[in-house]
This record gives sequence, structure tokens and C-alpha cells, in this order.
Amino acid sequence: MGVRRLLGSVVRRSYSASPLPLIASIFQDNIYSSREITQVGRCDQDETKAEDHGTELTLMDLDQQQTRKCRHRMTAISAIGLVLALITAYLTLFGTFFGADSPKCHSVYMYPSYARIDGFDSNFTPLAQKYHLYLYREQGLDKDPMEDNFIQLDGIPVLFIPGNAGSFKQVRSIAATCSELYFSSKGEIKNPYRRNLDFFAADFNEDFTAFHGRTMLDQAEYLNDAIKYILSMYEKSYSYDGPIPTSIMILGHSMGGVVARILPTLQNHVPGSIQSIITLSSPHATSPVTFDGDILKIYERTNDFWRSQFLDRDSFMSQNVSLISLTGGILDSTLPADYTAIENIVPLENGFTTFSTGIRDVWTPIDHLAIVWCDQLREVIGRFLLETVNSNSREKVLPLSERMAISRKFFLSGLEEYAFQDFSLIDPQHHFKTLTLKNFEDIEVIKLNESFTFSSEDIDISAKNVKLILPEDGPTTVFYFLTSMSFTSILFCKEHKSRNVAEKDDILKCVDAEPNLLHIPASSEYTESPGDSGMDGNSKPFKFLQLDGRVFSHYDFVLLKSPNLADVTKEDFMIGGVIPGINISVSHTTPLDVALRGFEIKLDSQYPWYEVSLPNLWESLIAYELDVKMDGNGKQPIFQPFIRQWNHDPGETKWHVNVAKSKSNIFMHNVAPFVPLEEKHDKALKLQVFQPPNFNLRLRMKINWKMTLQMLFLRYRLSFLALPISVISIGMSYQFFWYNKTSIFMNFGDALSSILYKYWLLITTILIILSPIVNSRIAQKILFALDPLGFNKPFLLENIHMHANPYFLGIRNKYMLGLGIFFTVMTIGVLMSIFQLSQLLDRIIQTFKKVGFFSSAKVDLSRPESQFLGLCRLFSALLLVLAVIFYIPYQLAAAICLIIQSGTYIRITFISTSEKNKKYLNLKNYNFCVFLLLAFVVAVDSPIIVVFLHNIAIKWETPFRSHHNFMAVAPMILLVGMNSRLNIPKYNKFDGTIITGLLSYMSFFSLIYGTRNLYWIHHLCNITCAWLLYGMKLTKG
Repeated sequence: MGVRRLLGSVVRRSYSASPLPLIASIFQDNIYSSREITQVGRCDQDETKAEDHGTELTLMDLDQQQTRKCRHRMTAISAIGLVLALITAYLTLFGTFFGADSPKCHSVYMYPSYARIDGFDSNFTPLAQKYHLYLYREQGLDKDPMEDNFIQLDGIPVLFIPGNAGSFKQVRSIAATCSELYFSSKGEIKNPYRRNLDFFAADFNEDFTAFHGRTMLDQAEYLNDAIKYILSMYEKSYSYDGPIPTSIMILGHSMGGVVARILPTLQNHVPGSIQSIITLSSPHATSPVTFDGDILKIYERTNDFWRSQFLDRDSFMSQNVSLISLTGGILDSTLPADYTAIENIVPLENGFTTFSTGIRDVWTPIDHLAIVWCDQLREVIGRFLLETVNSNSREKVLPLSERMAISRKFFLSGLEEYAFQDFSLIDPQHHFKTLTLKNFEDIEVIKLNESFTFSSEDIDISAKNVKLILPEDGPTTVFYFLTSMSFTSILFCKEHKSRNVAEKDDILKCVDAEPNLLHIPASSEYTESPGDSGMDGNSKPFKFLQLDGRVFSHYDFVLLKSPNLADVTKEDFMIGGVIPGINISVSHTTPLDVALRGFEIKLDSQYPWYEVSLPNLWESLIAYELDVKMDGNGKQPIFQPFIRQWNHDPGETKWHVNVAKSKSNIFMHNVAPFVPLEEKHDKALKLQVFQPPNFNLRLRMKINWKMTLQMLFLRYRLSFLALPISVISIGMSYQFFWYNKTSIFMNFGDALSSILYKYWLLITTILIILSPIVNSRIAQKILFALDPLGFNKPFLLENIHMHANPYFLGIRNKYMLGLGIFFTVMTIGVLMSIFQLSQLLDRIIQTFKKVGFFSSAKVDLSRPESQFLGLCRLFSALLLVLAVIFYIPYQLAAAICLIIQSGTYIRITFISTSEKNKKYLNLKNYNFCVFLLLAFVVAVDSPIIVVFLHNIAIKWETPFRSHHNFMAVAPMILLVGMNSRLNIPKYNKFDGTIITGLLSYMSFFSLIYGTRNLYWIHHLCNITCAWLLYGMKLTKG
């Protein structure tokens, strides 16, 4: 019976209580009333009367119809927001990828050993007790690290820098493959100056580099000292053969790549010690998190330094330093791949950004951690390192121009415009070899607009060779060649007459084009992803060559030797020809058009491939779904159609194979929120469609809403902290406005309900037009002038039209205007869910009290416990302040304040039901809002707390080297202390205006600047707490 009574009580209260209580009144002027007022939509509040409130009252009741309408509206918005938030969270955590976006990394094996370099101690660096340095050795291949108590160094130094919470042991995969290539496959490395590599790795004890700017500087300072020490080790090595190294190659993962760029900016940097840098999934363009202001300062200073160095073409960095930024693309769920772009920092002569989906023979996306061990990629990186070293020079690397040429060969698809310069066909004078036509018999001549096709089902055995005539003057003319065969002989030739040879013998000067043939993924009926034909895949890749009139002036024709028929398999083919130009189809379809009607294009079989350019589809927030249908009148194609998806800046290439079999997802890294953009560059999404001969294709594209939601959180995870604080702040501002006029502190649910009921149209309009406004030049100049921090500059480099949009959601596309409403609805849904949970907790406690599980607290609410902290609380507050000054960061003190405030709110819920008058409700509602605000502010502070606790865990005994400003938390400490004495602030008219203004500004700042300046919200909250504390002086006993 006791259980039935308990359940009955809960059910009766659940049905009788409104889930969204309402007090409806907005900014009314002085209205005097002494009539009895009933707060609409509440049953857990006693009927409040005029004598409880005083004579001045500005509360205006809503009629029943308005109340019902408001309640239903808020319930609907909250439910929709919560559902959208849950769907987005589910897709983010459990969404899967297929086709070109599916992971295809192979497993790796190695035999690692690590030798700690104990000689690098506190005599050489002040951070020797916290960090350590290791030398990697592959067992069975490398020399033993020690001999007669001396470190054995016989190679070229490479330093691996781990990333956020990374381990020095992550060096093992790439270091092992370099040893295997050098010792076991030395003949595969064409570099005559090759030499083994000595891999050093920094052990940062898995520091959280991304969260703490001081930690980044500590690591950079330590690494500069480490580089100096490593170079000195070679000077002291009695067995080292060759010139002593003066520089070291850098390999950085994640934030380790950013730390690598900090090295030249510090005073202890050894000049000229860094010339070659490779970074893996490193966020160069902008900081991935903004929890610490020091990080933003470091990014600004580092990027400004690098830009200034490269603007001076005579500087050491311009003449010698290369930076290659590699990213795994869509599978990187730790940070957006857009952040790895370096185009706004480094010119193409010194570096570029590349995606693993476009790297030849890799062709797979890679997640954030796998990028250091993915077998296909580590093989490419290992070969690149060995091909770019120079054992005969003191710098130990090839000159910049040669290094960049090798970089483009290894890390680009070869189809990029700036990769064209490395083709040997462009410079025939150094590659000509002499032949005669006697070497070629049974030649079939192919002229302009003609093509040839060779396959196992269509073999013309009478023609052994093919001669393709190149036009003398055809700047737009294109030669193309595509084959699945492993061995081909293709020569670009020029006729040459010699006096020493009979006139009938035609002398040819030819260049072998085989080295210029590009590997591209195979596309057959058996392939499911481009990685299937990658390195060690289950099928061999295709080979492709595309040249235009810039090459034709050096040659007269192309000779293609027919393959040995005995080597031709059923799947093998060759196609080639000379066409007047590429058939480019430009469509100005917008995202709205695709959303409403879709996009469709038909491609006939006249050309071997088409390029579809979509200049209005450049927003990286939107994913598309591509459906390809093929019509060949029942014939069997010699290969399945495939597509190269690409965009110009950053140069991302992604291959979609066997597209006629299944749908393909089109997701790009192009124009992204908060990332600097060169606005004059071509931003169009491009699809290079390869189709088999005599087959027509139809392409239809629509928006992939599921994938769009799946990728949304990664780019806006910081906004999911800034927006709730903005909503909480505006809600509290409204609560205090109401409280200052009526002495009634409405609850958080009432405040949001009232605001949305009266101002939903204004709020919707602002959220829609805010994105285009903050993206305009005039508004950005105004916002930058009003920015109290100034770290995020919208106008980076005006001379090259480099701009960024760091405000609000960073949107540049007018078709994404509804995103602000989408996020706001989700925010309201989450906040109202938290509020309803607090109401449920209150009802559960009251129910348990009624059945006698525990007694009610007896508190006299007619006056607060005290207007002063009291000796015990004052002493505790003083201890906490002293701890901030001497040891802990102020963020940890803020977390302690949150715990105290949580206890205060729970304590208030235990007050007897009979005492639930206006003063009790004011106290309860006020303390809940302070708790809610502090909860999200502490969420912003939590990364710094994690860094501090990590330092404690690794027994780093020195004090935390930043965030000891006690004034940044003292008002919070004193406020929660006063709140625990059941005080509530009161203001006169002027002071009340200030608190509403402070809260309104915090809402504005969080909305406009918050995502890129999260750390500053703590300080705004602290200032607000100071004014709330000031209001305690007017509390009447």
C-alpha cells in the first residue's frame, strides 16, 4: 500500500503540474495593482497574493487561451530541439561511412626498441624532469642504440613530435618502415645521397597540448633545446661518417605539427636547424579549441611570424624551409580536416596541404590516430624522407626546389595544376633518346578527333603500334591515355634529320612517357572503394595521362607500342586519343536548387571524360548524394565509370569508383567556418567523370541530410558551449529585469517561455539575418573594433584577398541561414530538459519527504542566515584564493564554486513545503540560474582543469605556470559563499539596469564572439558575479 500511495502521489502531481510553467509579462511600465494574482501554469507554487509581493506590481496575466498557446509552443520547441540534438549526437557517434569514405588502412608490424637519452638532463634544459627524449631503433635492422656507453648514431636525424595526449611510441610505424626501406629495399630508393634515418621522439608524458598555451610553449622550448643537444651528439660521435648535421627533419602529429611551427619563433631556436617539416592532421589554419587565451595568442604570433618570413623572399625560411600538411580527411573525428590548410600561411613554393584520399596508391581517408600508422601512408612518407635526404651536405636535405618537386610527386594526385611542372615531358632536352622508325612496324595513325580502343574483346592483331598525330598549334587540344595494363610503352617523339644516316631512315628523338603516367584507382565491377587498388590492394590501379598544348610544341606525334597479346588479361584495356579540348559543363545550381529539385546532367559518349563544374556548390557544411546511371544498350563496358571529386583550395582529391553500381557521397573540404579563405580562388566543386567508350551516363545529385547532420557537430562543437551560455544569459537578464520591477524572480522555464512567446518573430529574424550581416565587410570592421580581445582578424592579408569570418557561426553561404535557428532550437531543447530534470528532482524530494523518508529542513526565510560570509566560510574562501595565487589554476577554483552552488540549490529544495512562499521561490529560482550558468562556464574551464590534474598525475611538482589571477575567480568564490547563506541580491533602479546590461552583453558576446573566444566568457561571468555580490549589500534582513 505504501508503494501504491507513493506512485499515486507522483502520478497526481505529474498530471496536475504544468511541465512548462509560465509568467507572462514583458517590459511593462509602472502598473499599480492590489488585486490577487495567481501565477498561471504552476501547481508547486502557492497562490501568491499582493500582500506578499508589495503594492507595486507589473505582472500582467495571460488569458487561458494565450497560456495554452504559449505552453504548447514551448513544449513543441523543446521537444523538437531535444530530438534534433539526440539525432545529431547519435549520427556523430555512430554514423558510418562507405565507398570513397570507408577506411582501408592495412595493419602494420614492427619490432620497436626505445633508448632513453639520459644525458639530456637539467644541465641542458629546465624541463628535463617533466619531458624526456628517446632514440628509436628497429630491432634486427638498426644498430644497437648503445655501444661502450655511447649512443650510436649513423644516420640523418629526424625528430618526431607527438600531439595532444600523444605518446613518443607513435614514432614506431614510420621509423620502422624507413629502416625496412633502407636496409631491405635499398634499391627501390633512387636518391644517390640516401642514408639511414635516426629517429628521435619527444616524450611529453601525454600532455594535453591543445588545451593549454603554456604547455605548448614548454614543449617548444624543450624541443629547441633537444635539437641543439641532438646536433651536438653528432659532433661528439667518433663513428659518424660524413659531414656533421646542422639541421634536423621534423615529423609532427596533430598539435605536434603546430608546436613544430612555434620552434623558429622562440629565442632558444638554433638558426637553420629546421628545413623540412611534415605534419600529420595538424590544425594550422586556426586553433581547434579556444578554452585558453594563451593558445589564441600563440597562434596569432606564430602565423604572423611565418607569413612575414615568407613575404620576404630573401629570408632563410623562404629559401630553405618546406612544410607539407597531410590530413586524413573525413574520417578525422578529432578535428575538422579544414583546419589543416596552410595556404594562408605558406606559399606553394614552400608547401601545400594534401589529403590522403588523393595521394597515389593510398586513396583512403584516415582517422586522427591511424594517420601515424596507416600502412599505405607510412610507406609513402618513408620513401619521401629517404628520397629527400642528402648525406653529402651538412643540412642533410636536398635543396628546397628539389625537395618540393619530390613532395608533389609523392603527396599529390598529379592532376593538380601546380603538379604539372614536374613532368619530364615538359623538359625534353634532358630526356631525349634517339630511335628510328625501323623500331616500329605496322603503325596505325590516329589523327585529331579520332581515338583508339584496345581490349581483350576487340584486338586488331594487324596493328602492332599506334601513332597519334599532335597538332602544331592547339593550346586547348588535349591528349589522353588510360590503361589498366601494368606495362606500357608510350613515347613522345620529334622527327629529326641526320646527315650521317640515309635519308630514308627517319631519326626520332623521343621521351619515354612511362614515368609521367599517373596511378589512379581501378574501377571494375568488383571494386567497392578506391583503396581496393591501392598499395598491396586486391587489384592493380589504372594508369592515366592527360596533356595539353603546352607540351605539344616539343613533339610531333605519340608512339604507342601494342602490348604482348600473351600478357593481356580479360580485364585489360587501353584507350587514347587527341581531342580539341576537355568538355567542361558549368552549372550554376545552388544548394537550394539541389535541396528542392535535385541536380541532373546527362553525358553522352562523345568524350572519354567530362568535367562538371558547380561554382555555387562550395560550402563544406553540406553533403550530397550522387546517383549515376549508365546506358550501353546491353553491352559490357571495358571498365566501370568513375569520378574524381576535387576542388582547388585546399587541393582535395577524392575518387569514387564503380559509381554505376551504388550511390556515392559527395563531401568536400572547401569553404569552412572560421577558416581563412583566399576569395579570388576558384571555389567550385568539380567532378571529373570518366566513362567507358560508347556508354552514356546520367548523373543525379541531391542533398544527403543524414551525412550533413553527421558532420555538423565536429565543426561546431565549440558553439554548443557558446550558444547555451548566450541563451542562459539572456534568460537571466530577463529574470532580473522582472525581479527588479516586481520582486518576483521567475524560474528559468518561465523566462524562456515568456521571451519566446512575445519575441519569437524578432528572434527568428535576427538568427536568419545575422550570418550575412557578420559576413559583410562593414559589419566585420565594426565587430572587430568592438572586440575586446582582437585575436581573430577577419582581414588577414588584404593584398591577396585572404579573409576569415570568425563571428557567430562563421557562415559565408547565404543558403545556410537557417543554421542559427537549428542550433538555437537544439540549445533550448537541451536547456529546458535540464530545467525539467531539476523540477523533477524537486518533486521527487518533496514526495519522499511526504512519505517520511527524511525530515524537512527548518529555515526562516523571512531573513537570510547572514549578510556576511561568516568566519568559517571566509576562511575557506581565503584558502581557496591563496591556492589560486600559489598553485592551482583559477579554473579549478571555479569548479569548486560550482560544487558549492550545486549543494546550495539541493539544500534549498529540502526546505519544508509549507514555507514555499515568494521568498522561497525567488531563492530557489535565483540559485538554479546561477548553478546553470556556472555549469556551462566550468565546462569551458574544464580542459585547463584536465591539464592541471594531468600534471599532478605525472608528479610534475612545480606550480602550474599560468592562470593564477585570483581576481578572475574571487567574485565567484564570495558569491557562492553568500548564496550558501541564503542571500539573494537586490538592486535599486540604476544598479538593476547594470546587472541586466552585464547579462545582456554576455549573451551578445557569447553569440557573436563566443565560439572563437570561449575562454573570455569565464571573465564576463566573473564580472557578473562581482555585481551580483555587490547586490547582496542591499539584502534586507
